[in-house]
Amino acid sequence: MDEPRQPDPVDELALQVERASFFSHASLDRVATRASGIESKLDELVELLREKGIVTGTELAVPAPVPGELDGPAAEEEPPAPAPAQWPSFALRAGGATAEPAQQVNCAERMHVCHAVCCKLSFALSAQEVDAGKVRFDVGFPYMIRHDSDGYCTHNDRSTGACGVYADRPGVCGHYSCANDERIWKDFENMELNHEWLQANLGDAPRIRLRLDLPLMEIGDADA
Repeated sequence: MDEPRQPDPVDELALQVERASFFSHASLDRVATRASGIESKLDELVELLREKGIVTGTELAVPAPVPGELDGPAAEEEPPAPAPAQWPSFALRAGGATAEPAQQVNCAERMHVCHAVCCKLSFALSAQEVDAGKVRFDVGFPYMIRHDSDGYCTHNDRSTGACGVYADRPGVCGHYSCANDERIWKDFENMELNHEWLQANLGDAPRIRLRLDLPLMEIGDADA
């Protein structure tokens, strides 16, 4: 693997602003689509009331809310978001029992081979991590960990592969270990990377990447 280079901060800021714009536009489009559907249903209702002689001309009685209506058909129009969260949306990692400590890995000895490719994996921050303000999230897909245009976590130091917020790193990172992650290593002991999977899933990507289907860090049910 080629030695990664540190992205230009100005370019990365521009990318985040652009992504935020896409998020806003997509969110507004979703609202507009639903509003259009509601308007269409109201027009049908008005026409039906006129056909039945319930209202005439421009008269239209304001219907009283039906008890439980918001928990019935309206709720069915918005199904529960599957995992991973669909975009445009936001994702927060639910808190839970502390996961078992990660298996220790000799990262320093492996860095020249893997180039910290685990820092390309994606995950959602917890509410506590967002509130702490130590870790940056993706403004185009809150509150997923922010990745730069080269696919690496924005806190990754490209020159060393080290984490720039190690003392305040997310719980997912603290409990993740690549030792048994077959996506990363084809042969962990012999330091043979799983190049096929890595290229297919974490290879070069377009400048604007929604990261809908990126593989997540897997550390067990506690932080799922």
